[in-house]
Amino acid sequence: MNNNLKKLQEEREAMLPPELEERVSSQMGTMAFFGNLVELYVPNALQVVVRLVGGEDLPCLKKNRHREQKPIDWRIPPAPEPGLNFTDS
Repeated sequence: MNNNLKKLQEEREAMLPPELEERVSSQMGTMAFFGNLVELYVPNALQVVVRLVGGEDLPCLKKNRHREQKPIDWRIPPAPEPGLNFTDS
């Protein structure tokens, strides 16, 4: 048994032109492609512009964003951080 809202929804959907779904789908495909294109090429293009102007590499666009860390040795206790006081009570 359908309630009034379901009936209203079905009536509204029946009033939509059939090519609307195709238009929306093609526009969403275009926007997804454009988003991928921007994500791929804009950082590199920005880096090229900075280099052409004579600047150095932008730190936000560097490939290796993580600082290199020396391997952790489990046999050495960690050094206490300054400002933290833990006392045994």
